[in-house]
Amino acid sequence: MIIGGNQLSYFVNPTFIVLMLTSVYSITVMLSQAHYMITNREKTRDLMKFLGDDSKSDKEIEAFAADGKTPHRRMILAALKHNGKAEETLIALLGEEVKSLRWEAEQRLAPLGTIANVAPFIGLFGTVLGVIRAFHDISAKLGAGPSVVAGGIAEALI
Repeated sequence: MIIGGNQLSYFVNPTFIVLMLTSVYSITVMLSQAHYMITNREKTRDLMKFLGDDSKSDKEIEAFAADGKTPHRRMILAALKHNGKAEETLIALLGEEVKSLRWEAEQRLAPLGTIANVAPFIGLFGTVLGVIRAFHDISAKLGAGPSVVAGGIAEALI
């Protein structure tokens, strides 16, 4: 179906544009988060097998951990920085690394939550504008036929 000039105006509606932009942003964030999760996976069985071998030296473990930038390996590197210091220091180092990893994982999720909370109200606003337009068209034409209100109702539904 080819969109005519009058039907195209529904897609130029500012409410529709805002909803489309927030949808594009949301999809971008979801794809970005999926990429982050996929690229930061660690094969736990291989990791546990490597770390379970007591014959590994600190240098070998450090080389293994430095080989990838997954969260598990970054935690291992943070623990290796401890290297004989007090237990409180180890807890502080690991705590800082956990905060850093959490910030990376949740970097753009706050705006996504805001969009999820606000989007229904933006849609409701668009519906109200469409109904207002329908009533305006009725008052301008001094009649209440279906063709008079069809444009406003279509805008409200979009």
